[in-house]
Amino acid sequence: MSETADLFRNEQESSQFNACVGNNGWRGMFSHIDGYQSATLVMLESILSQYIPDVDCNRPKHAFLWNNDTSVYPILFTARHFIEIYIKQKIDTINYFKVKENIDEKLVKTHDIERLWNIFVDIVERTKDSRLAVYIEKIAPYIQDFNSIDPTGETFRYPYSSEGAMHLEGMGVIGLYNFYNKFTELSKICESFTYEMDSLVDEYKAKTFTKSLSRKDIEAIAQELPIFEEWSNPSFSDIKKNLKAKLLIGSRELSEAINIIKNHMEFKRYIYPNIYELQIDKDKLSEILSGDLNEGHINTLTDEEIASLRTLVELGTAIMGGRYFSEDYENLFNSFLQESRLCEYEKQSNYEYSIRNKHRIKDGLNRINYTPLEPPKQTS
Repeated sequence: MSETADLFRNEQESSQFNACVGNNGWRGMFSHIDGYQSATLVMLESILSQYIPDVDCNRPKHAFLWNNDTSVYPILFTARHFIEIYIKQKIDTINYFKVKENIDEKLVKTHDIERLWNIFVDIVERTKDSRLAVYIEKIAPYIQDFNSIDPTGETFRYPYSSEGAMHLEGMGVIGLYNFYNKFTELSKICESFTYEMDSLVDEYKAKTFTKSLSRKDIEAIAQELPIFEEWSNPSFSDIKKNLKAKLLIGSRELSEAINIIKNHMEFKRYIYPNIYELQIDKDKLSEILSGDLNEGHINTLTDEEIASLRTLVELGTAIMGGRYFSEDYENLFNSFLQESRLCEYEKQSNYEYSIRNKHRIKDGLNRINYTPLEPPKQTS
């Protein structure tokens, strides 16, 4: 076949009509998920705009071919494909940050939405993270509806099954306005879940979790523990007993969590409230925050103190594509310390940048649970 219709060439004169695919532009499952979700809503709105003034959408050029009875198939097929790839992507992401098993074969080879949902429920339950589990109940009714009418993704793709039976014989009609409202609800739930997942991906990168406890759970334990000096009191046994009952864990996992807390830069401050382990002198830090030390006092600080100061600024800075945790402190500190030792200009720059961003120093201190910082000691 030597001739071609040139269907898929790029727009050479009007680049605004080009769509980025492959290695160009946004790659991965997210583009497909967003595309199928948006396409479903746009198609629904184009049909509903005939009847509902509030649904603002221009009628397609070929509207005489685009009506309720012809649009229902591509619309519902697209909606069904959205939920299928959405579940697959969430399974893959959860597996990436917590469960870490080889499940790719299961995902690639099935379009069975019930099977996918069972894999999803199983992997969510195995994370033991309630922030994920809450979405099972929210999404399940929609999965049930898709599964009852289109379990394998064929119902709206073809008029007949592989056995020759007509699809949807027992249905008669499907209300597109109702479907639009329900799919909009599902879209909002899925978007909320995606935001939650993005946050959890960052959190689990910090690697502060156990088999049954998330980083948030471990911090909550730290907040409920008494200060270390009171651990010898008889009431400490009751506190541990209540924690195990509330979190549904045994003594071994509670001990594991407590050991994490005792060695965690941020969480240990709940049980050792007076501990101070930053590489910058506490009084100097207080004087910087109060404005008593400024750009001209660089020689009063060591390389380690400047690196610590710059690290606090970085921890207090919003970053693209993620967020910092106290677990990032050590790596950031070592990086800034190396910069200061290798280059006098970088040392000066890091110090001056820190002095100009005292609000970020405060945010960084809050990130590692070092607030409120005690004022500098008064000298007589």
